[in-house]
Amino acid sequence: MSIKIQEFEKIINEAEGRLIMNVRSSLIKNAFRMESKAKLNATSFPKVVTGRLRSSIQGSVIQFGEDEFLILRAGGQERENPRGPYSEAADVVYAAIQEFGGTSDMAGGAAFIRPKFYLKRARDEVRPRVEPDLDKAVEFALKGRDLR
Repeated sequence: MSIKIQEFEKIINEAEGRLIMNVRSSLIKNAFRMESKAKLNATSFPKVVTGRLRSSIQGSVIQFGEDEFLILRAGGQERENPRGPYSEAADVVYAAIQEFGGTSDMAGGAAFIRPKFYLKRARDEVRPRVEPDLDKAVEFALKGRDLR
């Protein structure tokens, strides 16, 4: 297929806003995929006791400058928790140790905790789907369609 430069410029100009929306939608969809997989991973290994670690897992898309990043994290983000130490909004201080391993003295004595990689496994499982989804977002934008 060949088109004139003027036609190409028109397509690109019309697709610009739609492209940004489609790419963001694709990133958000993949953030939810990673969050879902990570929560499934955190259900069995490490085994759920209270559910606080699992409920602290969050997939999101953040903007830094002109770039957007797909983020998967666990453990919370609040420095102080006004609702008390056992509310859902409290930071899960052991999230990093469960992910990466390390020593913990939470049970009264130092114990080594093996890494579970519940976040890394979710990221690795979803990663192959991200690029095809972004390709589809671009294709739809150039065809004048929204990604749904």
